[in-house]
Amino acid sequence: MKTTLDKNLINNLPDAPGVYLFYGASGELLYVGKSKTIRTRVRSHFTSRNEAWLRRRVRHVEGRETAGELGALLLESQLIKELRPMFNVASRKQRRIVIARRTMNSAGYAMVALQAVDYLDIRETEPILGIFKHKTQAKEFLTAIAKTYRLCPKLLRLETSKRYCFSYHLGQCRGACMSEEDPALYNARVEKAFLARTIKAWPYDGGIVVEERSADNRYRELFLIDNWCLVTSFRSSAGAFERHIRGNHRFDYESYKILLAYLTDEHNHHTVMNLDKQTFERVCQNGPKDLRSFRHPE
Repeated sequence: MKTTLDKNLINNLPDAPGVYLFYGASGELLYVGKSKTIRTRVRSHFTSRNEAWLRRRVRHVEGRETAGELGALLLESQLIKELRPMFNVASRKQRRIVIARRTMNSAGYAMVALQAVDYLDIRETEPILGIFKHKTQAKEFLTAIAKTYRLCPKLLRLETSKRYCFSYHLGQCRGACMSEEDPALYNARVEKAFLARTIKAWPYDGGIVVEERSADNRYRELFLIDNWCLVTSFRSSAGAFERHIRGNHRFDYESYKILLAYLTDEHNHHTVMNLDKQTFERVCQNGPKDLRSFRHPE
């Protein structure tokens, strides 16, 4: 006998920020999404003609309310990575990012290596010059900057040759491929060419705590963040804090984009408190009892 989703499950969802989880007939996790208004967003899934394929599979819906949009974004990102929902994982495979790393050859010239990754590995010896959606976009960008900044296609690894690159014969390369140009001048142009693609420097001296409160003040969440990494978060619904999201110090591009958008928005600056190293580590381990002086402006 075919079973369908109990519509009361949707009606009982909170119309507040958070994440929602769709489960199938055998309890398998199908999909995780986030929204500023959970109930409204879930209802839209069940009225959209384009999503009939999804709603035919859904037998149970779970909603997890957060204090605000930042918490919803970060929780969704964590749940997708940890639980690997069937349809989120399928779409994420198509969105693997491509990074361009800077390596140095024996003559001191900067070279570029493209690498498809799920997570970013920050290395001091091979810093990341740029991030792209896919290799086609990356190679189109490299081709463009080779012409605009007179960079060597051979060093950009757009072509292979034991001697001069083809652009040298056209007068578009200054001979870096055969060590005829000053490496410092060439490398400076490489850095300038990638300026808009680089990961932004962490704008604080150390770790920070970001506070988010729900519109009705029922929920309060504190996020401990360091160098674009969510280390952990604590949530309070009745005055007592409990650990909510367990992050780590591993750089994750999805979290980076979320945090960059939030922290560069001047409207959010009043929610940020810069902590010294000892206080940050203590709060990460023991909770925010030492941060009672943190006040969210009314």
